[in-house]
Amino acid sequence: MVDVLFMVALFAIGMALLLGIGMRIAGYSGAILMLILWSTNLPPAYNPIVDEHIFYAIALLGMAHVKAGQWLGLGKWWANLNIVKKYPILE
Repeated sequence: MVDVLFMVALFAIGMALLLGIGMRIAGYSGAILMLILWSTNLPPAYNPIVDEHIFYAIALLGMAHVKAGQWLGLGKWWANLNIVKKYPILE
């Protein structure tokens, strides 16, 4: 069951990032997912700071903050939907 939920989360985050919709939720949840994946290998075998999971988490947070979906993707269309205007966290 955990594997199925993990794969569904990966798919949902990946599709949101590819389409540029829900970038805030996708960025934050993707960063949390990367930190969880990083923490599965504690103590780290290599440098704990210079790890691809940490870099990916930082990149996902950066994409969420600069609203990358507004430039490339369906972000402008998504932001004009009524439900997104009502709940700005969906942006």
